[in-house]
Amino acid sequence: MTPFQTNLLYLFVAGLVAGGLGYGIRRFFPGIEKADAAPWAATLSYVSTAFGVVVGFSILFLFGQFAAARSAVGDEATSIGTAFEEAKLFPAASEGIQGALICYGRSVSEFDWPSMRNDGVGAPQVDQTFSDLVASLGQGDTATTGALNSAAATNMASQVGSISTARETRLVAAETSVPTMLWLLLFVGAAFVVALIFMVTHSAAPLTQSLLLGASAIFTAVLILLVVSLSRPYSGGGGAVTPRLIEETTTFMEASAPQLAAQPCPAPTAD
Repeated sequence: MTPFQTNLLYLFVAGLVAGGLGYGIRRFFPGIEKADAAPWAATLSYVSTAFGVVVGFSILFLFGQFAAARSAVGDEATSIGTAFEEAKLFPAASEGIQGALICYGRSVSEFDWPSMRNDGVGAPQVDQTFSDLVASLGQGDTATTGALNSAAATNMASQVGSISTARETRLVAAETSVPTMLWLLLFVGAAFVVALIFMVTHSAAPLTQSLLLGASAIFTAVLILLVVSLSRPYSGGGGAVTPRLIEETTTFMEASAPQLAAQPCPAPTAD
């Protein structure tokens, strides 16, 4: 079952349970329709407003992290590709730099993404391949001559620094977690809102009220599922942040330097 199908199932169950409970209560407690709805309506107004504010701020905060992570993947891929091309300006070190970039690109999708998805942290193996990349900049190091070579060396170092910055942005998004108290507030608040909607709609026919409750529960569940999705940007579901751009850049580098791509990368360790 795909994540999208799973979410649809959650929504269906939420609507069915809420509507079914509402209909059952009306059938077994018919006298409830005589209750005064005014106090419940005032309470619903307050609770739904507070719940909406909490959900809204949660979505805004998490979406900022999600958008930053998605943008960082593009920045990282661009910096990797740019550094690969600029390495050609340094014949003595180009093979070492390009080989290190290929290994780094491979390790990101192979190690970093599973680690961020499952543990919320970066992979030590990628730390090692990045260290190898930095070390490759000093291979065959000679004094630069001329403004062009000096500027190219500076820009090369800048691109490698941008790779590190983009990765750190990814890791910050992976490490961001929703506090347990906030999850409790969201789920309890959602249930309370639906219960209050039941109390203010008891004047409707049982079937009509059941449909209203089901629709309200589905809408509330959509909001919670959105918070869940944004809190797990690397979960692998639809719309999740993926290493696709980095993988495409790695494929391009491998095609541009097949002799380097054929060489095995240093075996990364988790130490």
